[in-house]
Amino acid sequence: MAGNGGGGGRGREDRTRTDRGDVRLDSPVLAGALAALGALATGLAITVVPALVAQLSSAQGSLGVLGAILLALDALVLGHGGSLLLQAGSVTGSIAVMPFGLTIVLLVVVALAARRAVRRLRPISADGALRARALRDGGMCLGALVVVYTVGLGVLAAIARSTLVHAVVPSAVVSGALVSVVGGLAGALLALRRRGGGGIPEVRILSLLPAPYGSVARAVLLALAGLAASAALVCTAMIAVRFGAVASLHESLHAGFWGSVVLLLLQLALFPLIVVWVLVVILGGSVTLGAGSVISLAGAETTVMPALPLLGIVPDPGTAPWWTRLLLVLPVVAVALGAIRLCRDLVGEETDSASAEPVLRERVIALVAYAVALLLLVLLIAGLATGGIGDGSLEALGPRIGSLLLPLLGVVVVPTAAVAAVCLTPALPWARARWAGLRGRVEAAESRENGSESSHEHRAEGSRGSSRADRTDDEPAGVRDADASVRTPSDPPSS
Repeated sequence: MAGNGGGGGRGREDRTRTDRGDVRLDSPVLAGALAALGALATGLAITVVPALVAQLSSAQGSLGVLGAILLALDALVLGHGGSLLLQAGSVTGSIAVMPFGLTIVLLVVVALAARRAVRRLRPISADGALRARALRDGGMCLGALVVVYTVGLGVLAAIARSTLVHAVVPSAVVSGALVSVVGGLAGALLALRRRGGGGIPEVRILSLLPAPYGSVARAVLLALAGLAASAALVCTAMIAVRFGAVASLHESLHAGFWGSVVLLLLQLALFPLIVVWVLVVILGGSVTLGAGSVISLAGAETTVMPALPLLGIVPDPGTAPWWTRLLLVLPVVAVALGAIRLCRDLVGEETDSASAEPVLRERVIALVAYAVALLLLVLLIAGLATGGIGDGSLEALGPRIGSLLLPLLGVVVVPTAAVAAVCLTPALPWARARWAGLRGRVEAAESRENGSESSHEHRAEGSRGSSRADRTDDEPAGVRDADASVRTPSDPPSS
């Protein structure tokens, strides 16, 4: 590929001379391909190492080293969101349970690889501006990363075949493409972020979006973080409350030391998935853990569940107490915090137009975009958290999307409208003015009352003083002298 002409100093660029011309060693396609291979190798190590440790430390293990590696490849496909097919054993059918913890780790790995690859292309010039052809090079780099990563995961999925289970290659290809695209875009945006200093302005990722969508993105991220924190808090509290049931399920598996370590890693990978299920419940929806089981704020009806110790947090069958419905307050507060942040950003933004119509239109667009984006993202996350194990009683696992639609609409729309009515209308200034006027009238009334009391006391003192003076004038001289002699101490006797 011909070298890019981005700025001066062409003699210091990394080039090598071949018969066909100058070829850059840090070309965008090569950088993206190497980043994809590095990310795949890292993801493969994350899954293969625990599987080998569990196999080598287990005295009763019958898979062997090759079987452990194939199992790790299957776990890698599941971590990307793909599916497996069970052909023999007690459970047959498709396995489509997405371990969100492993998925998050793989996204971070891809994002870091893409960030290093894009930074190697030096998209920012010395003066802090985007250099020429930086977007083209970045696009080529991300394209190469996505293609190589997707093909590589498809090859690994095709290799992961055994007599009992094998990965579904099309699902692995599609899921690998999605993970590489999302992680690659995140890494490319992180590569463009820079700190200010030395006359170079600071660049933030969300500041690159046009107004008011940067403010909408901040508000949506804040609301999602609040929702995730609320669900994680409830999930942690349930683990603490039902720790006995969790420990009992763990002991019944007889995993041993290394088996317990692998089981702990598995539960850490599934913990974000359980958090999403808890989020659906506290939003007012319901979750199923197999045929005939429903869990919601109203209560729980459970039958056969997977033998996972973390599922010991599921309440016992029956009607839930009334106070569990108060958990709806947590997502409402999270959505309201995001709406408050959005309203503050909208109020703080300057508008060039002197008319109020552009400002009102921009605020309405921002509020609608916030509500719609939050609704779609929560539904997308809940949809990804659904799955199943085999064709039996565990065929349906996860949120029931139909039960979530109406409660989620109320949780998102009502707090957003309430916050907008308070922060973006004259209601709050009017209420403050009314309160200030009321306080002023009360203080004026108190001051008048205090002034009338003090004037009344002054008048009373003056009347008492005048009456005393009148009595003094009316008294005879002898009486006044006698009184004076009584009140005044006598002079010492003369010698």
